[in-house]
Amino acid sequence: MRNATPRAWTRLAFPFAGPAALALLAAMVLTSGCGGTPAPASSPRAAAPATSSLAVTPELFGTEFQTAPEHDWSKGGPPPFEGVLRGWLTDVDEGGVAEYRPIRFTQSGGEDGHFDGPEEGDVTRYAAPIAEDVLFLADSGCDGSSQTYDKATNLGTERCTRQRLIDNVKEAASLAGVEGLYRPALITTENGRITKVVEIFWQGGG
Repeated sequence: MRNATPRAWTRLAFPFAGPAALALLAAMVLTSGCGGTPAPASSPRAAAPATSSLAVTPELFGTEFQTAPEHDWSKGGPPPFEGVLRGWLTDVDEGGVAEYRPIRFTQSGGEDGHFDGPEEGDVTRYAAPIAEDVLFLADSGCDGSSQTYDKATNLGTERCTRQRLIDNVKEAASLAGVEGLYRPALITTENGRITKVVEIFWQGGG
């Protein structure tokens, strides 16, 4: 766009200019910097990289599963889900590596409903070590005996220890994977580690 104005001005101001006048005009344009090669226009992609959908915080009661479509599930074990996943932590091994699954909210009439995971046999699951400094915010207290959630957001507010998080997950996993005992949460994974778990409160529990 910087070259458009000088070109229009040349046509209007000097419609009958001779060779000397045109040479003088050319020298003026070159020394002013307007005649140089224009810098490439920045594309929208270069100026503001698109935010990955994986980094977007999902709706708490979203009715669709979040997925990582670029992953080939036929190769190797479960990968980490980079970003924020609405899900369940379903198991933790002795090394502190947790498995987690996406969940969705299924309404059963009015405002009633429940969270559910992928159907039996579905291999969609993720795994990542729980960071030593993980931020774990519980919705019913660290001991599960009180309501500690923000009523405006339905998200847990009481900070509990990493060990409490691990114990909660192991307890639910030990009961034959009863889905109603898993705690729905927003699970944030960064650089292959689970760094934040914020429980989602709802009257149905799991």
